[in-house]
Amino acid sequence: MKLYSTKQLLPVIRIAGKIIPLLLMFIGAYVLYFGCRDILRANQSRTWPTAQGVIQNSSIYRGSKGAYWAKVMYDFTVNATAFNGNRVAFGDYGSSILSHAQGVVNRYPKGKAVIVYYDPKNPQACLLEPGVKVQTWFLPGFGLVFLAISGLIAFFIQKGLRNLAAAEPGIQCDG
Repeated sequence: MKLYSTKQLLPVIRIAGKIIPLLLMFIGAYVLYFGCRDILRANQSRTWPTAQGVIQNSSIYRGSKGAYWAKVMYDFTVNATAFNGNRVAFGDYGSSILSHAQGVVNRYPKGKAVIVYYDPKNPQACLLEPGVKVQTWFLPGFGLVFLAISGLIAFFIQKGLRNLAAAEPGIQCDG
């Protein structure tokens, strides 16, 4: 087994110390963007026009990672044009708790008449529960956590490189 000296590993540490935080920062910013977009749209949905709809299907399915999802399908008509939708609310994500999905399915059984909120510019963007819900904050929160972690990793890697330079004369760790 070949051992590498600190001087030999330093370029790899420098590159990884920049790439890893940047990658996490990109992921965090991406997730934060889509989460904030959902919060804005959820807030706007409170003023969307409504139409009468009917639940066509309401069931629970289990995703590949063990999360339970409520699958609710509904039909509605806007200006004599038929549409269908499947969004209950913004921020609806799967849950490892079966009772969450079961609660959604119980609220929207097949054949139930419902009020559908739809985007007046695009009626295909529709939902049953308008407004910002607690679950709508999940994505932006997740994005902020990724951004914070990327900042901490960058800080501690740079701090480690400075400490390494102080401990071993002749090694320059800046840049």
